[in-house]
Amino acid sequence: MKTPRNLRQGFNLVELLVVIGVIGLLLGLLISAVQSAREAAARVACKNNLRQIGLAFGNFESAHGSFFPAYRDIRAYVPVSYIGSGLDLNWQVLMLPYIEQGALWQQTLEAYKTDVYPWHNPPHIGLSAVIRTYGCPSDWRVFTPITDDAGYTAVYTSYQGVAGYQLQDGTMRAVRGVRIAEIMDGTSQTLLIGERPPAGRHLAGAWYTTFPVELTWAYDEYYYGRRPYMDVYWPYGFGNCRGPFYFGPGRVQNPCDFNHFWSLHTGGAHFIFADGSVHFLSYAVAPLMIPLATRAGGEVIEIPD
Repeated sequence: MKTPRNLRQGFNLVELLVVIGVIGLLLGLLISAVQSAREAAARVACKNNLRQIGLAFGNFESAHGSFFPAYRDIRAYVPVSYIGSGLDLNWQVLMLPYIEQGALWQQTLEAYKTDVYPWHNPPHIGLSAVIRTYGCPSDWRVFTPITDDAGYTAVYTSYQGVAGYQLQDGTMRAVRGVRIAEIMDGTSQTLLIGERPPAGRHLAGAWYTTFPVELTWAYDEYYYGRRPYMDVYWPYGFGNCRGPFYFGPGRVQNPCDFNHFWSLHTGGAHFIFADGSVHFLSYAVAPLMIPLATRAGGEVIEIPD
């Protein structure tokens, strides 16, 4: 049977290019949809992490009458013969028994009995231990040990305590935890924990220890970034970093963005309030951060969602 002359055989070049263009457009839409779905899932997981942290704070307060302090000297738990500073357990270490990490807590105490320098691993295996509750899934870096430009290897955290506006006038206070009665603005009106990814060449915010490997670090900008808590407004700066710094977008490559709260989410960051609730706050509410951060400023704030 003869094939009719007008029966078309395949595509011509123009039609082929159109088909390729349509396929490319569909793939672009699909990739964008997948990325959006992944980010939405990461935001949900990040929020759930903070809910667990908020619950741990509440359980600690019920048992001890105050929230976790920003840090506490190891000698409150282990008798070590050492004269000096730097043996501080930050709130994320103190929290371990309250997030089903009791075994690592006991290993930490045993490690200090044999070596008081928390950057020695071993025996301080917590330095490279990944605690998924302490990392936001939007940032893959917090789920593996990282060696920074200074040669310091540790696992980092996405979350920092809120010290307040100035002079530890918020819910995160060094050594002695804040009591509920001290939060006179109301627990639903006061920030407790917020997001801040590690940033810069030397990074910032190892969850296991804030003590610098070299004492010279204690006076540069990177040691400030290693502290487990921070103010919502920082008017100064360290080294080449010049303030003011406040709640707003940041970049992981910028060594100065450890000075303020921000996240890898679009448009804002999650915060735990002192009542345990978790809210995603837009960068547009930056002017409200100071009254939200203080525990007894007398302000009444409507929490935006």
